[in-house]
Amino acid sequence: MNIGEKIIEIRKERKMTQEDLAKIFHVTRQTVSNWEHEKSYPDLQTIIQISDEFNISLDKLLKEDIQMVKKIDSYKKYKKVFWGVGISILSIVVCVVVYLAVCTVQHNKMYDKVIDAGFKKELTKDFIEKYQGYYALTEDGVDYLVEPKAIGKYELDNKNFVLVARKGEQDITLMIDENKKITLALYPGQIEIDQEGKQVNVTENMTEEQRKRENELLSERKEELMTILHKALELWEAINN
Repeated sequence: MNIGEKIIEIRKERKMTQEDLAKIFHVTRQTVSNWEHEKSYPDLQTIIQISDEFNISLDKLLKEDIQMVKKIDSYKKYKKVFWGVGISILSIVVCVVVYLAVCTVQHNKMYDKVIDAGFKKELTKDFIEKYQGYYALTEDGVDYLVEPKAIGKYELDNKNFVLVARKGEQDITLMIDENKKITLALYPGQIEIDQEGKQVNVTENMTEEQRKRENELLSERKEELMTILHKALELWEAINN
């Protein structure tokens, strides 16, 4: 006897209509009719409710109903699969959340150094237009800039901050990268210099304009350049150590 026939038997023994049964289990009369005529099966939760409501063991209720037993077996298998997938997804989500939390804390600590060194970042229109969203410190007419990075970048790369020192639009601009390499802009082009203001890896392939600019910065304006460079190195050390 399949479960549809057993539902009919249960209902008739208790002199109940399909509507009576439907009200108990919060379904439509047509749903009960479909169960009884094997057009559909009650879900597992409803089967348990039928068992409890009429005090009939699940074993007796499902006995001989091969299709229903197969359905339950399939449900158990899928439940195990979905449970495993769910646990895996949850584990990944937890790992991501923990990673972002750790990165955020570390990220904020790193920027604490930038702020402690005197840099600031404002969300005003004038500040953003002038400094392009960088953390900025202005001293003696020179802008010292630190580029903000997305959470996780420095934590993954384990790299230092890059610092840019800029006087005027194209007057004096130098950059100290994460490896403390110093680059001086010539407009056009650039050269690498050391901490004493001397050119590193001298190249012969320079235009006359570049040589003129190089001579101006490294000779005629050496004292001014070194003042900016020393301050930039001091700030680089402060934000990266």
